[in-house]
Amino acid sequence: DDIEFLDTIEQLRSQIDEVDNELLNILSKRMKLAENIGRYKKRNNIAILQADRWSEILEKTQAIGKLKGLSPEFIRTFLRAVHQESINHQEDIMNEVESTK
Repeated sequence: DDIEFLDTIEQLRSQIDEVDNELLNILSKRMKLAENIGRYKKRNNIAILQADRWSEILEKTQAIGKLKGLSPEFIRTFLRAVHQESINHQEDIMNEVESTK
């Protein structure tokens, strides 16, 4: 029984590791998109934080998360972290000094 347990738990943990890697790939892709948005905002002199957009994202994703069995508290916490990282990436873009050629 111990061998069966260990095999099963290792298989499940391996699946979690794969999903975690997928999550990191998706988050990396999202941050690249945030950087593109930061470049656009910089070129057009637009503020990084768009409060209406943030509220819209939060409301929409909490509803979708609920349908997927995720608590609103988890979604808020997760999205706040992702949003803050996106802001950090955009701030880095905004603070880049244009090189003169």
